[in-house]
Amino acid sequence: MAFYTKSVKQTLDDLQTTSSGLSAIESKQRLRQYGPNSIKLRTEPLWRKLLEPFLSVFMAVLVVAIGISLWHRSYFDAAIIGAIILLNALIYYVQRFSTERILRSLQKRSTVKVEVLRKGKSVTVDAVNIVPGDVIVLDEGDKIPADARIIEARSFRVDESQLTGESLPISKQVETLGADRQIYEQSNMVFQGSFVIGGEARAVVVATGNNTEFGRLSDLSATSEEVNPVERKIDALITQIVIVISLIALVTMGLALWRGIAWDEALRFVIALSVSAVPENLPIAISIILVLAMQRMARRKALVRTMGSIESIGAITTIATDKTGTLTHNKLSVQELWHPRNQRKYTLQTLADAIVPHTRHSVADPLDTAFRSFIAKNPPANVRKPIKAYQFEHALALSGALYHNGTQYILTLKGAPEQMVERCDLAEGERERATVELHHLTGLGFRVIALGHATLKKPLESLEALSPRQHITFDGFVAIADTLRTEAKSAIATAQAAGITVRMITGDHFETAYHIGRELGLVHHRSEVFDSRQMSMMSDDDLAERLKTIRVCARVLPEYKHRILEILKQRDITAMTGDGVNDIPALTNAHVGVAMGSGAQIAKDAGDIILLNNNFQSIVSAIHEGRTVYANIKRMVTYLLSTNLGEVLVSLGSLIVGLPLPLTPVQILWINIVTDSAMVIPIGMEPGEARNMKQPPKPANAPLLSTFMISRIIIMALLMAVLVLTLYALFDHWHGADYARTVAFCALATVQWAGAFEARSDYESLFRRIKKRNTPFLVGLLVAVGLQLIAIASPFAPYLHVAPVTATDFAIVTTVAFVLPIIVLELHKWFGRTFLGKRPELN
Repeated sequence: MAFYTKSVKQTLDDLQTTSSGLSAIESKQRLRQYGPNSIKLRTEPLWRKLLEPFLSVFMAVLVVAIGISLWHRSYFDAAIIGAIILLNALIYYVQRFSTERILRSLQKRSTVKVEVLRKGKSVTVDAVNIVPGDVIVLDEGDKIPADARIIEARSFRVDESQLTGESLPISKQVETLGADRQIYEQSNMVFQGSFVIGGEARAVVVATGNNTEFGRLSDLSATSEEVNPVERKIDALITQIVIVISLIALVTMGLALWRGIAWDEALRFVIALSVSAVPENLPIAISIILVLAMQRMARRKALVRTMGSIESIGAITTIATDKTGTLTHNKLSVQELWHPRNQRKYTLQTLADAIVPHTRHSVADPLDTAFRSFIAKNPPANVRKPIKAYQFEHALALSGALYHNGTQYILTLKGAPEQMVERCDLAEGERERATVELHHLTGLGFRVIALGHATLKKPLESLEALSPRQHITFDGFVAIADTLRTEAKSAIATAQAAGITVRMITGDHFETAYHIGRELGLVHHRSEVFDSRQMSMMSDDDLAERLKTIRVCARVLPEYKHRILEILKQRDITAMTGDGVNDIPALTNAHVGVAMGSGAQIAKDAGDIILLNNNFQSIVSAIHEGRTVYANIKRMVTYLLSTNLGEVLVSLGSLIVGLPLPLTPVQILWINIVTDSAMVIPIGMEPGEARNMKQPPKPANAPLLSTFMISRIIIMALLMAVLVLTLYALFDHWHGADYARTVAFCALATVQWAGAFEARSDYESLFRRIKKRNTPFLVGLLVAVGLQLIAIASPFAPYLHVAPVTATDFAIVTTVAFVLPIIVLELHKWFGRTFLGKRPELN
């Protein structure tokens, strides 16, 4: 029900209460009817939570791989794969617990005591026991416990920034309003989670718990957890790999039987080949890379709460950023003083005198706080203490202070500029100049406060006693605005240079939003600013079309942010930044939610990444780190697929050309486990390339691997197959099958080492890249080489069917197997740099 459209009497009648409140008995009955004033959360059944991490394509492949390994009696392989599954499930459970903290935090409000009327008698109760129909008493400094309709008010102002994003306090009143008013326009309503800045009021509670505007955020935040875009791409790629491997396995089995190989030996070989073809060590490798990236980002004051967000932020195409507390300090400051006769000293003196003192137990008015800060830096000629302070009077739109002046008194005033200009004694020319200046300052997006003073013969009891005929001298205007963060503009420029679209989403007025957007370099024309109040009349398709050219959205409500993010996600990988309660739905709905460390606790709980230093520049650093991780994951996938496909083609090629199988199943598994595992993680720890932030992000629907990188996989796999089969055929002719098998075994491992060197960069030459130190890569290489030497030159060799090989042959084979792939892949990189460098969409 729209209670703001109802009169006080209609509201009390609808809620079956009176202005003196409910009785104690009635309140208890309603508490049983409506329940406590707390947020009730939607939860999934436990069985669903437990099974969730095992429902991906990757996990299904690994479970099948365990079954095959156990049937093949490869217990060590089965144990390794099982450990991978359990570790990934553990990581998922930790992530799930973190995201559920978002909703639980909505209940973690400290116990609030509220003054309530019980049949005219004032009592104090816990906010959790408030019910619809209760009449609550609100005073300066109070936190509003529920949504309520104001029935009495005196100079009542409320800070609703956490709910609406509006930086300035909102004046509240009792009068009935017309229909179709947004939250920030409902001046006769107060909402849960807001704070009383000044004045006092009585209000009747109309909604509690999940029915409040604050509670509705929990429903918007309780969306189903989505797979992040990078994981979705990897799942799609693995699905394709499984299909291809299944076809290859069938073909291989048929060829093996046709070649006369015993069916049990052929089946064992096909199983080993299939297991080795699946990159089962990729999930654990990615997990390790992400954990290390989290540590690096923490050192840069960016706390990552969900590992998947690191992958996603490297792929984001648009940032939707809140203004208050993110691009600005959420701290008002004086921007300009203006006096009609250029007598700024009078404006400064009146500004200093008009500041209303606040008590130790009251909440400081943000305007007065800004004025005090300005006066401290620009002290007036006289510093005086008032003998009386007048709080803001809504009917007059004025506040002020009273001072002695000999036998008379000086009343200093500040308030709404239109009313002040109307009441002051100004010549017609001065009045016109003041009106023009007022329009100029408001056009720049400033909030304008007018100043004036009057001489009185005796003190006033209140400003309501000020006579309409009282002579008031006009002392000018003060322009104030939220202070921009110094680093915000350059950070936005860096993001834009990286091809990322930045949109500011704010609850501010259109003109304020336009001015700030222009100052930040987001917009150049008013056509790029969108008044979000139009959204209620637009379809999703119309809004999506409009958002293509919009860079600033003004007058945005929480549910509007949620809808904007939903539409942006259809074609973009999105990041949302924010710090208030009003940002929660958008933070949870974006692919990556970025919360400010100084923001509300529940906003931080909603974020995937928390900027501990509140520095927007940290988002750019996080994007660079994310792009590095994303690029390294693609390199890991490229390396694993090229080596695994090469192993498959070696075996399949031997069957096609009529050669004996060049590798035994245990040799294939050894190379797959030892070499791949030792090298893939170091590849994922490569330092970032300079080009990471000099190219646009890939479209959201772009595949994980580009055509160019797929061509590299094919070239590497074919080269591996041709080289190994050629060496096997030659040495089989010269020295026999056992000797040739050992040569092929050594050559295959060496080719993969060369491939690992080339995988360190997509385009940069190995001879340049090798100058960039990657200590883990060297360690991994030494481990891989050491284990391979143990396999061919130790008592362990017979178990791997390895025969003795002369030092000369070993040196020739390893040299050829290492140098040839480097030559071929360097040519491939040169082709990419030369012919694809100016076409990043193909990269």
